[in-house]
Amino acid sequence: MFYYLYVLIAESRALNLVRGLLVYLLVWFISTRLGLNGLSWLLGNAATLGAFALIVVFQPELRGALERIGRGRLQRQPLADAQLGELVRAVERLGALRYGALIAIERQTPLGEFAATGENLDARLSARLLESLFVNKTPLHDGGVILRGDRVLAAGCVFPLSERQEKYLGTRHKAAIGLSEVSDALVIVVSEERGTMRIAEGGRLSPPLQPVELRERIREELQASAANLSETGFRLWRPKEREG
Repeated sequence: MFYYLYVLIAESRALNLVRGLLVYLLVWFISTRLGLNGLSWLLGNAATLGAFALIVVFQPELRGALERIGRGRLQRQPLADAQLGELVRAVERLGALRYGALIAIERQTPLGEFAATGENLDARLSARLLESLFVNKTPLHDGGVILRGDRVLAAGCVFPLSERQEKYLGTRHKAAIGLSEVSDALVIVVSEERGTMRIAEGGRLSPPLQPVELRERIREELQASAANLSETGFRLWRPKEREG
């Protein structure tokens, strides 16, 4: 139980919160045992107000933890080889043309709230459609695209930005990491400056991938998700080793 509680808060600012809270409780305990009544009274009253403040400040982390606990049996059909080929072909073409792209593949977590921030399409997935959505100066090229099964659910969507402070990450990459932090989506991001292709999953960003590596990574992740769900009935989020 403690291990999975740790997993829920690992790799997030909530982990630092827990450490600080343990120090706070330790000081409170010591002040009580030593008879420091003034300090003990102050810490006790601050804890009451602090509990409500923490709920507000760490609402995104609490929401993400509850969402991971509550994932049920809902499983999107994995992309067939034909659709996966269309997706990889489009991403490779966008990278070669230096067109930035942000594509989220929906898995267990419904992405309807993020799809509502963009334009509803519900169109058949094809390489030409994806390429046209990210051409510069088109109305939807700055947002993200959400895939649901073999359908392009929506385009021009706004994804939450990660709060990671790495200076080398642009807005598009932070959006990819941010969505993967609050959902189990597999997010593909293409750099507009370098044309590199990377995947964000579980709050982590992969190193640049070649088209063949991208195809295999997507296939492996989707198959692993489906296999884990079928065996256990629900998907437990598991930490991965940091890449790169």
